[in-house]
Amino acid sequence: MIKSDSKEYSLFTGCLIPSKFPFIEKASRMVLEKLGVKLHAIEGASCCPNQMAIQSSSYELWEVLAARNLSLAEQNGHDILSLCNGCYDTLKTINSRLKNDEKFKNEINLLLKNFGLEYHGDIDVKHILQVLHDDIGLNAIDTKVDKRLKNLKCAPFVGCHVKRPMDHMGFDDPEKPYYLEDLVKVIGGDVISYPEKHSCCSGGLSIARSDDVAPSARRMLKSILDSGGEALVVNCPYCFAQFFRNIKEVNDIYSDSIELPVFYITQLIGVAFGFEPEEMGMNIHYDFSSGTEETVVEHILSTGQDHEVHSGEVTASQLEICSGCRACTDDCSTAMVVPEYHPEEILDLVLSGKVEEALKRPDIWYCMNCHECIQHCPQNFGMVKLLVRLKNLAVQNGIFPEVVANRRASLQDTSYSFEPDNELRQKMGLDKIKGPELEAFRKLVEEVVRGNK
Repeated sequence: MIKSDSKEYSLFTGCLIPSKFPFIEKASRMVLEKLGVKLHAIEGASCCPNQMAIQSSSYELWEVLAARNLSLAEQNGHDILSLCNGCYDTLKTINSRLKNDEKFKNEINLLLKNFGLEYHGDIDVKHILQVLHDDIGLNAIDTKVDKRLKNLKCAPFVGCHVKRPMDHMGFDDPEKPYYLEDLVKVIGGDVISYPEKHSCCSGGLSIARSDDVAPSARRMLKSILDSGGEALVVNCPYCFAQFFRNIKEVNDIYSDSIELPVFYITQLIGVAFGFEPEEMGMNIHYDFSSGTEETVVEHILSTGQDHEVHSGEVTASQLEICSGCRACTDDCSTAMVVPEYHPEEILDLVLSGKVEEALKRPDIWYCMNCHECIQHCPQNFGMVKLLVRLKNLAVQNGIFPEVVANRRASLQDTSYSFEPDNELRQKMGLDKIKGPELEAFRKLVEEVVRGNK
């Protein structure tokens, strides 16, 4: 099997997404492609099958059809990536049992053999949260962000089937799940807490208690709004459907005026990556919605990224870790001799969004680029990378010491920060330094400077 670090997966879309919410699949595909993931179709795949309907009507049919899907996916040689909590639970449960129960595996294969299939047990089943959080990583996502959510107050709703039972689900904390929260934070959202945070979406009530679906949705929606939530973020199409579809019904039944935008996590990540909403099919989302998704998305996309400090070498996740560590400042050569140097205050300003204040501080220029901090940094990061980025931004905004101005002027005029003394070299018997052709060099400098403005 090709391991997960190859970033190739067999995508299992299930049935609800393709039939009702294809924009979730489109956003997921675009986000994963941006992150270097290659997806493969599972030819001939069926419904996972659904637990509430199929498992409840025939446990054996549920097992066999799930095993069939697993055997088809094995032909691709890649782990399954599921966008749905229910599909993940079904496929993960049966995959785990088949791998650990030889008798069950033999019985299943006896049936599958008649259809030219065989289950081997050489792939795993992963949820989109697990792939994004663990296989790809928060830092990799962070570096792709173009439009941060700018502290949009998000209410994460993880749902049930992705976290329980833990004996075979195998990731996140079932009591205090944090994977979805981490993904919201890394794209700039604020995570709020609310009383119904760890509840079931109650979508399963539609099987036998359909009249109770809307009241359950209302309870959770009001819980979020009363707690200051501005957007509901989910990682399951069934949870999405429960809230997205029922806002209008709740308002009609109870004469409420609830307006709460509902997003699948990859939709928000896609917006943060700077994708056009129409590219992700969100115009279809808007057409079906009674919430305010379009307004929220337009706000995010219109928010300028002035003085953004994050780049390929400086990420929000790293800075958050720095805030809780700061080991590098204890060994900083400058901090030992310059009392006015306070890198921890600079870091606090950046993390609180006050980058303009940080740019005006003279002590961002006190760093000597000695790299001592990198040597002592558990992340191999060090404050120096942040400070270099801040200095770059300060120069772009016309804030810099006179010495920097002189060095830049000398570079522009002579191609050197310190022009070679060829007379002195001649006295010592050394050859004259031959610099670059100045006209071409200056054009290159000007082009780079223009590109950074």
